[in-house]
Amino acid sequence: MIKSKITWLFIAGIAGLLISCKSGDTSALDDSIQELQSNQQDILKKIQSIDNSIANLTLANKNRPAKPKADPNKVYSAKIGNSFVQGNKNAKVTIIEWADYY
Repeated sequence: MIKSKITWLFIAGIAGLLISCKSGDTSALDDSIQELQSNQQDILKKIQSIDNSIANLTLANKNRPAKPKADPNKVYSAKIGNSFVQGNKNAKVTIIEWADYY
């Protein structure tokens, strides 16, 4: 007896749930879904555009000639003219400091 009451109560609950899920006017919901799908398509197009840009940049970097290697033994000359010198004028290393004060 109790099982049959529980069974009927369960069936009534399911029926009530199914009846409450029935909706009348779904046009607003359909419009929202269409808008979301349209926005999703726009986002996918933008992602594809970004992917293409990245691929083009990667391809451009592959085609770029390699930078020349720095030669640590190369000697650069710096003309100091009549500038103030502290230490030996003929030193192997010259440190040049430049400042612009207004």
